[in-house]
Amino acid sequence: MIQELKKFANWVLNWSDAPVEAWFAAFEYVSFIMNRSAKQHLNWRTPVEALTGQTPDISMMLHFTFWEPVFIKNYRRMGGKKFPSESHEIIVRFIGYAEDVGHSCTFKVFNEETQEILYRSSLRKIDPTTDTLNIPPYDPKPFDDLDDERIEQVIQTRAMDDPSLRRTAMFSPDELIGRSFLMNHNPDGTRDRATILGYERDDDEVCEEELEEAMRDFNRGLEEARTRFRVKVGRTGLEEYVEWNDMCEFVEEQIQHEDKSWNFRKIIGHKRNLKPREAPKILILWESGEITYEPITLISQSEPYLVAEYARDSGMLDEWHKRYPKLKLKRNASNTEKLFRKINQAKLKSYRDTPIYMFGVKVPRNHDQAVQFDDENGNTLWQDAEKKEIDQLFEYKVFDDRGHRRNAQVPEGYKKITLHMVWQTDIGNAFLEAKTTEKVYVITGGEFGELKDHLFVIVGSLYGLKTSAKRFHEVLSDVLREMGFSPCPAEPDIWMRPMKPDGTVMSEEDLKKEDPEFTHEGVGRAIYGGYYEYIATYIDDLTIGSKNPQAIIDYLQDVAKFKLKGTEPIKYLLGCDYWREDDGTLCSAPKKYIEKMEETYKRIYGHLPPEKRHPMEPNCHPELDTSDFCDEEDKRNYQSMIGAVQWAVSLGRIDINVHIMSLGSFRSQPRVGHLEMVKRLYGYLRKFKHATIRFRTRLPDTTDMDFTEYDWSRSPYADAKEEYPANIAKARGKAVQQVTYVDANLYHDMLSGKAVTALLHMLNQTPIDWYSKKQATVETATFGSENVAARTAVEQMKTIKYTLLYLGVPVIDRSILVGDNKSVVDCTSQPHSRLAKRHLMLSYHYVRDAIASGNYAFVWLNGKDNPADILSKHWGMQAVWSVLQPLLFWKGDTANCPEKLKPVAR
Repeated sequence: MIQELKKFANWVLNWSDAPVEAWFAAFEYVSFIMNRSAKQHLNWRTPVEALTGQTPDISMMLHFTFWEPVFIKNYRRMGGKKFPSESHEIIVRFIGYAEDVGHSCTFKVFNEETQEILYRSSLRKIDPTTDTLNIPPYDPKPFDDLDDERIEQVIQTRAMDDPSLRRTAMFSPDELIGRSFLMNHNPDGTRDRATILGYERDDDEVCEEELEEAMRDFNRGLEEARTRFRVKVGRTGLEEYVEWNDMCEFVEEQIQHEDKSWNFRKIIGHKRNLKPREAPKILILWESGEITYEPITLISQSEPYLVAEYARDSGMLDEWHKRYPKLKLKRNASNTEKLFRKINQAKLKSYRDTPIYMFGVKVPRNHDQAVQFDDENGNTLWQDAEKKEIDQLFEYKVFDDRGHRRNAQVPEGYKKITLHMVWQTDIGNAFLEAKTTEKVYVITGGEFGELKDHLFVIVGSLYGLKTSAKRFHEVLSDVLREMGFSPCPAEPDIWMRPMKPDGTVMSEEDLKKEDPEFTHEGVGRAIYGGYYEYIATYIDDLTIGSKNPQAIIDYLQDVAKFKLKGTEPIKYLLGCDYWREDDGTLCSAPKKYIEKMEETYKRIYGHLPPEKRHPMEPNCHPELDTSDFCDEEDKRNYQSMIGAVQWAVSLGRIDINVHIMSLGSFRSQPRVGHLEMVKRLYGYLRKFKHATIRFRTRLPDTTDMDFTEYDWSRSPYADAKEEYPANIAKARGKAVQQVTYVDANLYHDMLSGKAVTALLHMLNQTPIDWYSKKQATVETATFGSENVAARTAVEQMKTIKYTLLYLGVPVIDRSILVGDNKSVVDCTSQPHSRLAKRHLMLSYHYVRDAIASGNYAFVWLNGKDNPADILSKHWGMQAVWSVLQPLLFWKGDTANCPEKLKPVAR
């Protein structure tokens, strides 16, 4: 891996013409991209997803390239009043992405003038047609120029014109001698294992000097060496010759799966206190989740080296060898190099034989397994699905057939990739609508029938290519713009267009002539007639909000010629179920997702999680757990389960947010006690799986809230005013009231002393966002932690408000912040109050400035009625049921919800 990192860092430096001093930034840039690139040995997941359980956002990687000159704001020269004033922008070099500063789209740039590394979230690309003064040279070189000797190399590796750098197999023929591998399937369905005996050139007689010359040719280009391998096949002892390219595919496949990414049956113990003449038995953990005792004589027949390894490590080698000398345990355990190789081969075999389950259905890993599953099931469903997908690839002319691989010439500059059929999802054609700019080709497999072993150059944006998503996004964007949609500046993946009340699209002329038609108490902006239609895009999934969605569907199908699938009222999206109740209320809940979590739990532990009344024991402190650390297998299970529960929180399970926040801190090294706590969360979700978010659109009743008005004219905040962006959309539709509940839990983490900030954001009567996170600083009193939480709340409220404004929503000007700490509410809401704790000054002034503007109000609520408590403490059900029930478990008008009911799963 370090060699790959060095190689790609060199490519980046050569390609961008960056100076030698930028080598470390290039390393970080390459590492960031590699950590977010799918790997085959991780089952086509990214390393970040394998570590955290969450799919990383890669949208920030599409905008800039390494060492590209960009503009940033020069804050040292902002606000100049002279004329002509100096430029408010400076030119810097883009060098990467900030992983521990700011949000996900914060970039690292280098100021060549001051030699400083800066962090900025707002960069502007240079337009060569308008930005012509003092622009530094930037001319990225094509890959053909990577061998330019004039560019100084930072890390010395093989010459850049070495063809081996463009191959995926990096090994010498000498390294393969003695290795065994699985060959292709025979016509009768069997498959043999072959052992590599040696290698030679095409000539039958090869002298030693020619071999040395061949090895020198290897360093210049493997194809030039014309090497072929002599192998012994199976138990028959017959010898065959295997060409270099075929051997690369065989061995590379095995190498890629020898890095701990396999799923393997494991010996976890052995039977002790045996009776006289009782055969020794070992405890086996099977892939199905079963754990059984099996005689060592039986397991040794198929996996002798695994048994030898366990006997050596457990101290039973002498005893078992004395009893069963024919098993040759000592001999197998003494040859360490051969032992590890055989163990890896056994693990590789187990990995290939291990089934994959998606939504409870066993799916094949490749074409051969698809045929095998169809034979077992007595049908051809998998092969039919495979044929359907391949037919669509040909329909959209994704491939350029260059003929059989023996006769075809690989185009210069093209690299080979492996074609994987998409088994887990419906066969889509979204990406196929666009053309790719990548230079790649494939050698077809058995799924292509008569076209097997043909060389196909890929010309369409096939799923799995690096730029396919970008190419399709460009095609989809052009279509939506033709329909009159434009992207929302705050959420570029949400497209919107204004509509007349009669359902026709407003033209540019209509927008210029229209006058405001409505007003609403508390909304200072003019409200125009009509409404907006919205389309939210997630790659190739479209969620349409419209009074007449069929008209949009018809255009996409008939005019844009998209082949849409699953076109219906929203029912299921990204793991969340959607439906309407009898009164028409739209509801969302991750019911099917939780059922899938239960199935996964059962597959791991052999039973469903026991139902639990509380997500965690009240006032539990996971950071004080002192149980043993989890072994590697339990650690992987913990990380996977944590990731699953975190997504359930994103889908609406507000009630377990604080618990998963606490347990997520131990993802890198969990203890057994932490694993049991996650299992308990599964049990709670199973018992209360019907928690539902209901989209209640009526304005909330705020008559009981105390909105005391104060005169801020004689305070430092006399001129406080909230600035709205100039390019917000015209307001249309019904008014929306923003209400946010805030709470803080002092000394939540007893090891670090940090408090927790808890926020629940509501639009009208619907929870739309929630937040539970440890504070960055340690506070010594509740006043301090509540003040920090209030500042975070106002920051997020402004973000939500501006997003709504950009979406054209008539937001009531005064947003309401609700807290349960009377001291903090009074201190920030009254002009005459004084701050005693100076270290809270910035949070204190930020909140007071927002309140003084008149666009925010901070009101007090009794703590037992504050729903933000659900997000701040490890609670018991009885303590929070009165606020949890109307949020997630009450059908109909929440005004009729009893204040006290026994907690039951509804």
